Amino acid sequence: MQKLVYLSNSRDYSEQGNINENKYFKEINGLLEQGWKVAHLTPNVVEIDNNQNPTQRESFAVFVLLEKDEEK
Repeated sequence: MQKLVYLSNSRDYSEQGNINENKYFKEINGLLEQGWKVAHLTPNVVEIDNNQNPTQRESFAVFVLLEKDEEK
């Protein structure tokens, strides 16, 4: 069985805390704990127009293909 997951991490430099508590990573961490395995990653860095949002410094988006053996 395969599942496609989209992750987006738009962060500014003032964000504090544990990266694993980030809402974008909680879902994929839960799937990995359920036995899903990463089969393929397609990462992209998205350029930010600092004139529109000067506090945002980076945006990273990735499509993650997960696989898991089908349970009988």
